[in-house]
Amino acid sequence: MTHPFLQSILDTPLDATTKGIPLAGETVRLGDVGTRGWNAVRGDMVLPLLVLRETHLAGNLRAIRDFAAHHGVWLAPHGKSSLCPQLYLRHVAEAGIWGMSAATTQQAAVIAATGLSNILLVNQVVGRAALAQLVALQRAHPDCAIHSLVDSLEGLTQLLAHGASLLRDGERLRVLIEIGVPGGRGGVRDAAAAAALADRIAAHPDRLALTGIECYEGAAGGGTQDEMIAAIDALLDRSVDMVIDTHRRGLFADRSEILLTAAGSTHFDRAVARLQRARSVPGLRIVLRGGSSLISDHGVYRAQLALMDARGGMAGASGARAASASFKPALELLAGILSVQDRGMAIVNMGIRDMPFDQGFPVPLRQYRDGVWLRDIDATAEGWRIARSHDQHCFLSFPAAADLVVGDMIAFGISHPCTAFDKWRVFYGVDDDFTITGAFRTFF
Repeated sequence: MTHPFLQSILDTPLDATTKGIPLAGETVRLGDVGTRGWNAVRGDMVLPLLVLRETHLAGNLRAIRDFAAHHGVWLAPHGKSSLCPQLYLRHVAEAGIWGMSAATTQQAAVIAATGLSNILLVNQVVGRAALAQLVALQRAHPDCAIHSLVDSLEGLTQLLAHGASLLRDGERLRVLIEIGVPGGRGGVRDAAAAAALADRIAAHPDRLALTGIECYEGAAGGGTQDEMIAAIDALLDRSVDMVIDTHRRGLFADRSEILLTAAGSTHFDRAVARLQRARSVPGLRIVLRGGSSLISDHGVYRAQLALMDARGGMAGASGARAASASFKPALELLAGILSVQDRGMAIVNMGIRDMPFDQGFPVPLRQYRDGVWLRDIDATAEGWRIARSHDQHCFLSFPAAADLVVGDMIAFGISHPCTAFDKWRVFYGVDDDFTITGAFRTFF
């Protein structure tokens, strides 16, 4: 039986108000999009179009699953990357994830509605409404363990005043202490403050449960690569010290499971290397949270995976392997050429309403004409690039001698999946021939 929330997504009616849908005056059920036989590069869909390459995603899920299994760690990928319940369930089925991570109570609500058993709300939750929602979510989903963060006595006061005060007998809020770095984001800055915070949490055993330690190593570092890795390792080491010290002082005494969680999508190799020292803590579960690595990209994450390879790659059961070869970019944007009035500059029918741009503009990958592949594009070598963008149009610079005409389709690779997904209420799965295999709904 299909999960009720997923069924409601599959039953969503799509029509001409949905980007990409080639219909007017009729609707198609979201769950039936993959039965229409539409093909993205043949011209069956309205451009621009965000597509997910299914085989690339499946390979990425296998890669991170095997990496986690080899190192004895668990996965809770960051749900904010896609905010797509259908992808969450793919992560469960194909990568065996332990849970999902969220940044807000709204995101946690989407994940909980999907039916997952564990949520890491890796942010401080403050304010009366948000904390009331957190308590209500926990009560509405009793089989889902929701953990949030605290990094200060002031934050703890918020939890007690606006969250714990709403709890019924037997209910407790699960909290992780966040460890941070000066100049970074959230997180306790020193060991003494972290220890004092742990003591204060332990003073409220009827309302709060201290469930572990969290950090985000992506907020550490700067300068050269060596300096950044040293700063990341230092933050991870401090987190290990904190979980060991908190256990030694008996503050996890009532916990059969203690969480130690870190790792975005770019330094999970360092996380598994440094966090292993905490294995002496009974009941320890190390959880990695990278989400964008499961989608990857042609920009910022591809560059970071190359740096991981320079550090030695991904250690696995069969030895080290290249991270950049293990993860393939799964998202592409397809767009059409509208106008070529000025030689060497084309107007493309996508803009910042459709594409990510915070970590660099998309890069041209391939050119199609009349539904037929024309050529692969080496954007770096050949001088193709998006020069600038407006809301609905971008300006594509191309070599003056290139064969590019109105109506051609360009496939673009994106940089930063998080800000690609959030432009699309619905995006589309494709097979290796770019036949549409299904539609996915987001909840941004």
